Amino acid sequence: MAKCPNCGGRLRFDIPSQKLKCDSCDSLFGPYDIKQDGAEETTEYDVTVFKCPSCGGEIFSTDETVASFCSYCGASTVLESKLTKGKKPQFIIPFKKTKKDCTDAFEKFIKRAIFAPGSYRNAGKAESFRGIYMPYWLYDMSQRGEVNIATSDSHRSGDYIITDHYMLKGTLDNYYNGVSYDASSSFADDISSDIAPFNVKDITTFDTSFLSGFYADLADVGVDTYKEAAIDLARESTYNYLRKRSPMAHESFENPKEMVKKQFRTNINVNRSAMFPVWFMSYRNRDRVAYATVNGQTGKVSADIPMSIPKYLLTALGIAAVLFVIFQSFFTITPNLLALIVSIFGLMSVLIYGSEMKKIVSMENFDEDLGMQERERLIEEKKKQRLQAQRGASFDAAGTEGDSGAYVLTQNDIRRAKKDATRRKKAQKKSGVSLLAIVIFVFFGAIGGGMLESIFDNASISLVSAILAFIFLIISIVSVVNATKNISCMKSKDGLPASIWSVISFLIIMIIGIWNPPNDGIYYGAVIIAAIGIIINILGIIRNYNLLAMRPLPQFEMYQGGDDRG
Repeated sequence: MAKCPNCGGRLRFDIPSQKLKCDSCDSLFGPYDIKQDGAEETTEYDVTVFKCPSCGGEIFSTDETVASFCSYCGASTVLESKLTKGKKPQFIIPFKKTKKDCTDAFEKFIKRAIFAPGSYRNAGKAESFRGIYMPYWLYDMSQRGEVNIATSDSHRSGDYIITDHYMLKGTLDNYYNGVSYDASSSFADDISSDIAPFNVKDITTFDTSFLSGFYADLADVGVDTYKEAAIDLARESTYNYLRKRSPMAHESFENPKEMVKKQFRTNINVNRSAMFPVWFMSYRNRDRVAYATVNGQTGKVSADIPMSIPKYLLTALGIAAVLFVIFQSFFTITPNLLALIVSIFGLMSVLIYGSEMKKIVSMENFDEDLGMQERERLIEEKKKQRLQAQRGASFDAAGTEGDSGAYVLTQNDIRRAKKDATRRKKAQKKSGVSLLAIVIFVFFGAIGGGMLESIFDNASISLVSAILAFIFLIISIVSVVNATKNISCMKSKDGLPASIWSVISFLIIMIIGIWNPPNDGIYYGAVIIAAIGIIINILGIIRNYNLLAMRPLPQFEMYQGGDDRG
């Protein structure tokens, strides 16, 4: 812990002044002017590691303090602590945004989430945000060499379109410096990409003084994990420049994009370690946790936003009721026509539910989270080694070289730890839009229903309802079978899919449509049963949305070793 040279009080890094400030006498000192006790020019430094007794997650600090809650699982408990050595990163971007800046940015962001639970909104106003330095890998890359690109340019001459073909040749001499990827598998790639970019103009040489008053996460993802992603990013950037901003922007590239990109010979010249500032909040609801993060340099916000079921249902039912009453006054919606509208309504909910099941399975397998894929690979290797050791088998010592300090989890723990990166955010947005689409459908359904009634008689509408209900029944059965298979692959859900109730609804509507009973009460009864099935399905959709928006509680085992932490 850094101490004040004047009074011996505790020094903290003060964000507004970008200096160390004494808690007692308010003296200010430059971050590089204070040498902590026993500090030497080494690659390691003393840290206090805090371990959550609930989930096993770890963060560290250079201060003599007590951590009273876990940033990963949201548990309110005093974290266990121990002294150890941490590997120094080469660079650091100090915090530029204060906690007030952070909470203001979060409140502005959350205003757009009208269905967010009130408790989630309140969590962002409290002292829930914690300043954490996250580990990153920085890659410096260069692109050099000859490039040959086949292009064409077309123009009209009278009644003819003339196309000129060219072979453009040039020499690349590009540099990409400071391309960053997070080095912690506990820091989800989707969060990291959402709050990016960090501006490397503020980067400076690492000193433990910058950590005073903050926490830091541990690096457990190898430097090679993101090399291919960094190279592909550089190639993509160069390709986009040539297509949109260079003198070739008006030309048409004749070769496929990937073929052109392969010509950009990209080399990683240097990789460096760094720490970047992040304000981090966890919101726990039973066995799920949502994270809200704010870029500590730019103030950019990323948040997992769950949906309040009562808020959504009340809003949706209110809008649907108002629209139904309005259009009922212009069109006479008969019971058999209402059954037809409800059938289409039900099909939409079935398709949305099935689509969400696929997304959840994909995310729980973290298909695009390279950090978690690397962790899973290491875990599989360690599991094999443990099994061999238990059987008394010998194995090559070279196979464990460099494993010291790796983050060790069981396979089940991994699958509960994180979700997929890009797809998770897209899935949340699509699910929310789809739910609103169901409400809007009532609007157009009433108009379309009125038009159908003016064209067809009741018997024809009943027959159309029966035919469509049969088609929808087949589609929904296929969807239910696929959803059941997906549920069997999920760690966060079990049982039958909610869409099975829509199958029952379609079956009833099909039977009623074929029968075409003279009693309207039978139609209304079928519609009520179908509506109940749809409501159950919508509740399932909202629950699925919250599975997409929130994450399983992480369950970490202990870090082993310590040489690779940095």
